[in-house]
Amino acid sequence: MKKLFTSIILAVLAVVGYAQTNPNRMLVTDKAGVTKGFMVDRIDSVSFATVEGRVAADVEYLGIYSGSTGDSVGVKITRTPQCVGYKITCMSKVRASSLSTDEAVANYLDNSDSEIMFQDYVNGRLSNLGFNLRPNADYVIFTVGYDKYQIPCDVVRVDFRTPKKELAGDCSIQYTIDEVTTSDITISFTPASGVAGYAAILFPAGTAEDNLAQMGPMFGLETMGDYARFFGFNNNGPATNTWNNNNPGTDYEIYVQAWDENNTDADIMIIPVTTKKIGGEGVAQIEITPGEFGGTAETGYYQIVTYTPNDQTSMHRDMLIDKNAYEKEWNEDKIMEYLKTDIPEDPYWNQYGVDVAYWNVSPNTSYIAFSIGQNINEEWGPLARLDITTPDAPAAQKKYSAPVMKRGLVKNAVTGNNTVPMQMLYKALKAAKGKMTISEK
Repeated sequence: MKKLFTSIILAVLAVVGYAQTNPNRMLVTDKAGVTKGFMVDRIDSVSFATVEGRVAADVEYLGIYSGSTGDSVGVKITRTPQCVGYKITCMSKVRASSLSTDEAVANYLDNSDSEIMFQDYVNGRLSNLGFNLRPNADYVIFTVGYDKYQIPCDVVRVDFRTPKKELAGDCSIQYTIDEVTTSDITISFTPASGVAGYAAILFPAGTAEDNLAQMGPMFGLETMGDYARFFGFNNNGPATNTWNNNNPGTDYEIYVQAWDENNTDADIMIIPVTTKKIGGEGVAQIEITPGEFGGTAETGYYQIVTYTPNDQTSMHRDMLIDKNAYEKEWNEDKIMEYLKTDIPEDPYWNQYGVDVAYWNVSPNTSYIAFSIGQNINEEWGPLARLDITTPDAPAAQKKYSAPVMKRGLVKNAVTGNNTVPMQMLYKALKAAKGKMTISEK
């Protein structure tokens, strides 16, 4: 460790000594990816220090307390000997899911407007939360401890669930599954007399919580009931709803949230449904045919490839790979292993019926299209292959030559490793601006 510190010091001194001919900024980046910069000619010295033990404010959840100015959270807070002060916050579990590491939590709290607390609490009340606590909902308390150098250090997390609230009447809902086809699900709902309203939403089985964790922070949704109300089918009386354009042979879950006249949510109800399969018990085979090459240098070039399954195919998966990359790193066994691997986060991975795919490509480049399918018994058929070489870029191009994509996107061809590029949607969680306070009771 001493050798490491010595090396770092020498490196910093080297930068300071040669600031006129070398980079004149010193950048320090933490594990959360946050960078703090300094002008080298303003640095007086660089040194290291040691703080032994945890620097943390340990938290114990004591319950929820209601008052005339709103709800408060009961907490016991005990600082470790090296913890001079701490910041604290409370948020929904959904919002907390955006803070996936201790480094992210520490940066979030350090950049917030919350005041640093300097005392322990035996029976404290955390108030001025900036939001109303929902009954029967999950929340998280975070603290980050500060050492004598005012550095945010150890993070403590405590999860808790608020108690249920009694409903004003019978909020049950009866339902009948009227029809299920290969793509459509029709359900009729009949609410009880105490239901002031209800909402229903469909998810691929097992994905509801992930959807809430991803979309909840973006839209201020704290519970699955919030998600159903915001994105789902809403009604307050007997009604029938059809969910269209679902995948064949796929398990789904319909979440139904009812609430009473006081807007209190009942327990959520989950209805499992499986769409009917397509295909047969024979061999699943795919025909691959090349289509149009087009695009511009400004918009990007595309190659259309059509993957047509036979009538025995229930589901198939398709790809396009640069031939040079294939010959360096892949073979047909690896291709089959990759295509047989489930990728639930990719909504276009499983294909049903004809797939007219638009691929991002380069002109005058050789590619290989692959596809493999399953029959109705989930038995894999043979691997289909087609070699394609894109033509040279056209000498003259129309200004608006990019096509209207069938699925709203252009697929990426594999160009150099064993992972197909995937696009994920993220949104940063901004630091809280409220003045959360603690008082002793």
